[in-house]
Amino acid sequence: MPSLEDALFPSTPGKFKIERSHNMNRQFQRCFASTSTMFLWALFLIALTASYLSFQSFVDSGNRYFTASWGGIQLEKQIRSSAQIHRPGGMSVLVTGAAGFVGSHVSLALKKRGDGVVGLDNFNNYYDPSLKKARQSMLDRQGILVVEGDLNDAGLLANLFDVVAFTHVLHLAAQAGVRYAMENPNSYVHSNIAALVTLLEICKSADPQPAVVWASSSSVYGLNEHVPFSESDRTDRPASLYAATKKAGEEITHS
Repeated sequence: MPSLEDALFPSTPGKFKIERSHNMNRQFQRCFASTSTMFLWALFLIALTASYLSFQSFVDSGNRYFTASWGGIQLEKQIRSSAQIHRPGGMSVLVTGAAGFVGSHVSLALKKRGDGVVGLDNFNNYYDPSLKKARQSMLDRQGILVVEGDLNDAGLLANLFDVVAFTHVLHLAAQAGVRYAMENPNSYVHSNIAALVTLLEICKSADPQPAVVWASSSSVYGLNEHVPFSESDRTDRPASLYAATKKAGEEITHS
């Protein structure tokens, strides 16, 4: 039996090198085999991931209108149901600001008349959001869906028009108030000008193009002292940013 010294330090100079070479070859082979296995597993996982993404893309193609966060196919069905017309010669109307005081009453009147109605509101906190939610629930019980969203979201508007061929748009949504414009002027530009342009562009590209009814404000008469107001009165002296944005809206819709 060779001693420990002989095993560690062989008398033949090349013996240690040969055995060391054999050991290194075996280690390299094991490492190569392990690397090959890992590579094969990586290829398998990549193929599995690609298959899943392809399947997911196929599923999503059937839901081209709305993302999951908007309710998907279920929301599309609700929108179609809400927009369904129930009288000869009826209209299919998109009402913006539908959770507001005027918007909720107009939506209800149109629905009772047999027209199809879909509402849109951003439920901001300028007015009590709980009051708007209560109106939304009331309209829902009457078969009117009020979608929560921002008019500046062109994708949302385009999706709504893809689902329903609206014959009319009643644009009542706006950032109201005179004093609040001193605190948050950007909200008036965002809601009363930018949102209006976004909506008009979507309506312009829709087929068929809907008729648009837009609500301005008596504030456009500004410093005019003539009472009662007349449509022929001057509207070039607004007394607030709110009035200026509503006047700008009038000019935009006429352009």
